[in-house]
Amino acid sequence: MEHLKETWDDRRAPTLKDVARAVGISEATASVVLNGAKSGTRVSAARRQEVIEAAVRVGYRPNSVARALQAGRNHRIGIYSGRSELDARNLFFAELLGGMCDAARTLGSNVVLHTSGDDPGQLLELVSSAALDGLLVHASQDDPIVPLLGELRAPAIAIADQVAGLHSVGVDDAMGGVLQAEHLAEKGHRHVLYKQTRFLAKSALDRMETFLQTSKRLGVRVSVRYEESFEDSFDASDVALVRSGEGRATAVVGWHDRAAEQACICLQEAGVDIPGEVAVIGFDGFRSYYSPRFVLTTVRAPWYQVGQIATEHLARLTRGEAVPLLTTLPVELIPGTTT
Repeated sequence: MEHLKETWDDRRAPTLKDVARAVGISEATASVVLNGAKSGTRVSAARRQEVIEAAVRVGYRPNSVARALQAGRNHRIGIYSGRSELDARNLFFAELLGGMCDAARTLGSNVVLHTSGDDPGQLLELVSSAALDGLLVHASQDDPIVPLLGELRAPAIAIADQVAGLHSVGVDDAMGGVLQAEHLAEKGHRHVLYKQTRFLAKSALDRMETFLQTSKRLGVRVSVRYEESFEDSFDASDVALVRSGEGRATAVVGWHDRAAEQACICLQEAGVDIPGEVAVIGFDGFRSYYSPRFVLTTVRAPWYQVGQIATEHLARLTRGEAVPLLTTLPVELIPGTTT
């Protein structure tokens, strides 16, 4: 039985050379008509029409990159995270990406995710070659991409965590810590276990700092412990701290909702009543499409709007417009059934 074979070259897209050959002109002349290339070549109206008809006939589509180099914009924005993989299962990234894509669609732009591992060089090559208009960056101050952005003078917006030298869009983390502390104090708690991330993002540190300051002012003692890993943020020693009798911690603060939910799971498995014996509060306030296992008391941060506004600000920067150096969105306390 004979098998039909087809190479990719058989299916290649028509090129500018094909159009020029069909009309009997140079590629440079065809590019003036179809890509808006700057040239001293004069092209008559009749010849222009002939070139356009030939392009339609052979199925040629103008080169968007070439046009971008002429116009100075490509309508593509890159997204870089130096903290972890851009995993859509992570609700933080899902919210941010949703907002970014929403704004990009409205602006007529496309979103390019950085997937080349820990090396930001490939992404910066796209920026320097005009394949990307700019970057949305979720990274720490010491991330290797930061000085490179400065060298390239590439338009960039930092998301969630402020980065010196970059315009930033985030949420009011300081107020988040205040709201958590005031809520627990109002509920009568005098000793609290604070579960903090080991990665020490600036946003998480700012939130913990104001929590500690507010708790001290309100007469609440705080025990700070750092999670062992993202997946294992609450362990037996934490359970013991909330069950050790007099002077025990009667509330747990998760640095984000995932840590708070992990605390709820471990406490429930240990037979601890929530919130009767121990209250739990988180931070993020993601809305779920499904009925959650625990209706967390939390502080809601508008991450979707952060993604939208960061993308809009990046578009303004690429147009040469001024945007605020720091944009901070408000947070709000969302009472649940865990405090």
